[in-house]
Amino acid sequence: MHHQQSSPPSASLSTHHFTQTQQHQQQHQQQQLHRIRSNSTLRLHHLQHQSHNQTRHDTHRDSSSSNSGSSSSSHTSSSTTPSLQDILLDRAGGVYSLELFAEFLQSQFCYENLAFWLASYQYKIFAQSIYSSIRESSPQFNLHQDSLQFLTQAQTRLFSDLQSDMLVILETFILPDSPYELNLTDMIRSKFLKAVAEGDYRPQILEPAEDAITDLIKSSSYPLFLENASKRDPSASSSSSGSNFTHDSRDRDRSSWQLKARDHFKQVSRALKKHTP
Repeated sequence: MHHQQSSPPSASLSTHHFTQTQQHQQQHQQQQLHRIRSNSTLRLHHLQHQSHNQTRHDTHRDSSSSNSGSSSSSHTSSSTTPSLQDILLDRAGGVYSLELFAEFLQSQFCYENLAFWLASYQYKIFAQSIYSSIRESSPQFNLHQDSLQFLTQAQTRLFSDLQSDMLVILETFILPDSPYELNLTDMIRSKFLKAVAEGDYRPQILEPAEDAITDLIKSSSYPLFLENASKRDPSASSSSSGSNFTHDSRDRDRSSWQLKARDHFKQVSRALKKHTP
């Protein structure tokens, strides 16, 4: 009598163990993916908070040395003209807040410059977060499409998110006839498009365009905004007797800059992890 042979128990256990290991690895990769996305936003807020605290410390130190403690740091802060960087990172506050600056740019029909700056800034944060995380297990990764071969499936999906971010920026600000096309030179625009076409997704490729737009804001919109804000009482910045451009824009069509740009932010922030109030 011949007995039917069954597969060894050890083979079955080995297959089961392999399946469990695969599932565990997939869960770990998904958790890593979620953590990186969350950290990109947390890192943004941490940098803003850190910069804000440093600004307050420097202001207090300068006030103490120049006035021998006769005036408080809060008084010095309110009487000091903020830098453009302070406004862009929303650490100036009061009549110089990012929200009021955005409203002003909206009234001047150049809001796209600020939107691009914010989009670029957050792309850098997200790209750095992805780069740091993936390089731990894939040292060959360099934010270029050529390094895709070294990535896991989860890492490839994460890099795909970054590619989508860049495409949103291109389709919104860079390409001819885009919804918020920027006033860039042909050389800057061409180099930018060429870099992306070649698979380069490093945040450095944004710098020429970002520098050009920052210079444009600094030479035109920024001085006008400071002049407008200096004429106002800081205590009235949030009241109905606030700035004329804020009051007029809201009364004209009951639409603040947030409402006007809501569809735009949905498009730009879809992948840029933008936190809106």
